Amino acid sequence: MRRLPRVITVTVLVATFSLPAACGSGQREPSQSRPAADRVTWVTGFGAFGREAYVYVAQEKGFFKEAGIEVAVQPGKGSGENLAAVLGGRAQFAAVDFTATLISAAAGKAEGAVTVAALHQRTLAALMTLEGSGISRPKDLEGKTVGDAASSVIRMMFPGYARLAGVDASKVKWVSLEPAQLAANLASGQVDAIGQYVVGRPTVRNAAKGKEVTVLPFGDVVTDLYGSAVTTSKEVASGRPDLVRRFTGALLKGLAYAVEHPQEAARILAGKQPAQNAEVAAAELALMAPYVRPAGGAPIGTMSRQRVERAIAVLRTAGALEKGLTPESVVSFDLLPKG
Repeated sequence: MRRLPRVITVTVLVATFSLPAACGSGQREPSQSRPAADRVTWVTGFGAFGREAYVYVAQEKGFFKEAGIEVAVQPGKGSGENLAAVLGGRAQFAAVDFTATLISAAAGKAEGAVTVAALHQRTLAALMTLEGSGISRPKDLEGKTVGDAASSVIRMMFPGYARLAGVDASKVKWVSLEPAQLAANLASGQVDAIGQYVVGRPTVRNAAKGKEVTVLPFGDVVTDLYGSAVTTSKEVASGRPDLVRRFTGALLKGLAYAVEHPQEAARILAGKQPAQNAEVAAAELALMAPYVRPAGGAPIGTMSRQRVERAIAVLRTAGALEKGLTPESVVSFDLLPKG
């Protein structure tokens, strides 16, 4: 039987507890040992913007500590690279847009990855531009230049989005930019539009010195899609299910707190990432709140087979999937949060 590679380093801490004196002996209980926290790496979805504050909240509030986990956070560069980090064992968990997981799995590039919780109940994928760009509808993108990270889910989704929106994708030029460069390049006119999550509007407007931002949400055209999700390897999911449940439970607790207390969460983020503007980060979190909570009072992080099936069907109709998938091949339903 093949053994799961050890990706978590475990050490031992020794704690000594005193017993009340018995018959005046003054003897103490023998030393007892307990395992130290499991150490894991989390890769954020895209940089360290306000929308990523929840992991730092979970650290600061002790949610991971309560779960017996020590988390190292690495800013992500997009879903493609995040998937590679999980599949390559460089991270145990990562935020990966669920649509990117579906597209990659259908192409045979993510068969070792699995989703264990939804961070966003609806897709946040969008394109953004500024007033004066001449772009107010999808068709206006033809002949324009769009900037985004090379492995962004928005670039992965665009051919299918364009097909459904009546856009000739071959007439749109893409240039690769780092996450932190996107808003600045749009503001300076280096590109006509950028790939961005809808909650990134405050960040873009801040970089553009208050100029009006036009948002083209992909969810208006491609329906029934989840947004970012907690992703791990199938080896970790099958070999360490308790670790997965503890990690996702603590992370989602941080997510719930962050969207309920955006100002505080933004201050925590700015303390960890000084380059971030707390006011802009809080605005992102406020915009993200409606995307986080499922309908009908279901627990944060939940997913349903029916919606996953519909997402697969929609993407196949859009020509975004090379082959069919089953929900069970991409989601570990046994590990999803339970009410």
